[in-house]
Amino acid sequence: MRRWILPFCLLIVAGFAAWQAVETDAALAEETLAQDGQSAPPARTPLLSVRRTPEFLREPILVQNLQASLDEVVASFPPASCLVVYLDGEEIYAENPSLPLVPASAQKILTAFGAYTILGDSHTFETAIVSDAPVVDGVVDGNIYLIGGGDPLLATSDYASRYEQQPHFRTAIEELADAVVAAEITEINGAVIGDETRYDTERYVPEWPSRFTNESQNQTGPLSALTVNDGFVRYDPNPAPSLATASTEPAAFAASFFDDLLEERGVIIRQSAAAGEAPVGARTIASIVSDPVSVVTNQMVDISDNMGAELLLKEIGHAATGLGTTDDGAVAIENALRSAGFSVAETDIVDGSGLASENRLTCRLLAEVLDADESAPILDGLAIAGQTGTLLERMVGTEAEGKVRAKTGRLNEVGALAGTAEALDGSTLTFAWIANTTDLYPLEEMTAAQDAVALELVAYPEGPDVEALGPIG
Repeated sequence: MRRWILPFCLLIVAGFAAWQAVETDAALAEETLAQDGQSAPPARTPLLSVRRTPEFLREPILVQNLQASLDEVVASFPPASCLVVYLDGEEIYAENPSLPLVPASAQKILTAFGAYTILGDSHTFETAIVSDAPVVDGVVDGNIYLIGGGDPLLATSDYASRYEQQPHFRTAIEELADAVVAAEITEINGAVIGDETRYDTERYVPEWPSRFTNESQNQTGPLSALTVNDGFVRYDPNPAPSLATASTEPAAFAASFFDDLLEERGVIIRQSAAAGEAPVGARTIASIVSDPVSVVTNQMVDISDNMGAELLLKEIGHAATGLGTTDDGAVAIENALRSAGFSVAETDIVDGSGLASENRLTCRLLAEVLDADESAPILDGLAIAGQTGTLLERMVGTEAEGKVRAKTGRLNEVGALAGTAEALDGSTLTFAWIANTTDLYPLEEMTAAQDAVALELVAYPEGPDVEALGPIG
């Protein structure tokens, strides 16, 4: 009912003002007629009439029309659903705004918020080669250590090129091998050792169904501070992760992979690659730095990159507490939301990607985060209807194409869409929609509900022309 209070009050004021305008116009006409016996002249709007500011009359009608249209759409939603819409910083529609629901991949909006708030948009991920052994005439008399910095984009060109949408941003591991050669390293008497100690070694979030892991779908690769090609030892030209084979030891795999890159460049390595921890005080031979968090996060949101989301969450935890764990990252984001003034009473962050059905958040929180001024970088990363990311093939040929930017969410029993819509008058409406069911939510029904919301928002404003409410005479 809260969403009706402001429009109702505005309508009362507008109605009274309109009545006042009519009564004043009539009184003036009667007075003139009585004085000179002539027929009344055309009515003129008094200087202080509300008709002098017709937009004041029109806005509550437009909002009321949108609310009525959205009510019709909401009637088709499952009972456990919410929808919140903001216009110019004001909540103009709210259906179950504080109902905690499973958000699916809309969870990534909160991960993005944490990345920008805690890490900062210029934060980068560094992958380094270090050694504590002496280097004489290009020969390392011991091991070199490949130290993972949590970079979710560390990949080869052939792995990244499988994605249809370009550019698919990556940190080129080949360039790190080139940098070792450029440091005039020609021989390593020891081995390449992969160091993943920046984060914990929990490969998959415990709350995930087993089908999301390497048992079936590979919704992410194995989580590690050191991964190459998302930790997949084999992958298909088709980027579907279910066709890939995940490593059980991503750090050891990365070390072995880097060993091969060096040998391809003529470096002689005497021992087999393995996983381990770099010694304290080892000197840096070479390093490579990722694109900034803004690039990593935008790609994560745009294509709904689960691996990127989970490694960002661990990095957030590392920045906040020195511990690169999922739990520390989750607590850090909740604290950051609270510090920014958002209510997290109904919020439970379990992972960064939204794969866990134990996640809970509200439509109001999602809409508030997106509507906040500091959320502009998040908005930049959202997929665009009919043009990019997870909305590439959605709403094509409709009024919403190119005008809706949003994060999608999809699990068997969950549908979500949250973002912005550019309205007919150029204004921007921010919205969040989540629906939960107890059974499979058919994809066709879910997308139809999402598209219906988007189209209603794009159609705003629908109502009387300003001229019809303007001054008379």
